[in-house]
Amino acid sequence: MKVFVSGEQWWWRIRYEVPEGEAVVLANEIRLPVGEPVEFRLDSPDVIHSFWIPSLGGKMDMIPGRVTRLALTPTKTGVFRGACAEYCGTSHALMSFYVVVHEREDFSRWIERQRAPAFAPTAPLAAQGRELFLANGCGACHTIRGTPANGLVGPDLTHVGGRLSIGAGALPNNSDTLLRWIARTDHVKPDVLMPHFGMLPQEDLQALAFYLEGLK
Repeated sequence: MKVFVSGEQWWWRIRYEVPEGEAVVLANEIRLPVGEPVEFRLDSPDVIHSFWIPSLGGKMDMIPGRVTRLALTPTKTGVFRGACAEYCGTSHALMSFYVVVHEREDFSRWIERQRAPAFAPTAPLAAQGRELFLANGCGACHTIRGTPANGLVGPDLTHVGGRLSIGAGALPNNSDTLLRWIARTDHVKPDVLMPHFGMLPQEDLQALAFYLEGLK
């Protein structure tokens, strides 16, 4: 299996090439089947980063203009933390990710869920959050498949609610931390390129966070 990872300031763009259909794109979290070899193909669009999962394998630099490769075989299930091991700017210390190693059947179910578009929200608060997401221009930078949002600058958020963390390991993933991230992005991660939306009313921030948390 090949997993393409791009290190960016300061997050990780992940892409799985699947045998049929479009590639599966996500961010800041990698899932793998136990006992199966994987080859990571690594690059960077900005500065040198270093891809490192201490419990699973060695470090490999991610160099602009080049593709480097790292092969490993996870031998046990569990959740493992990865990090950038090369100083890459202000928020280098806030550029982590999680690797979740599944049994093969669980991994297959997960990858199928990731291939699906986002479900349309049914709860009124989530539906309001979806409209606010689109109305405030979030789709210019983020993709949520199944909606008009198709931006490529920032992380794909189609299934963001199912991830363990937000902001590349900066915060655990729940509605309270999502609200904090949206409202004060620059306080959570200094020099982050995403603008903060603290000017929005509290009820709008709550609706946005509720919508994003529901994207499992």
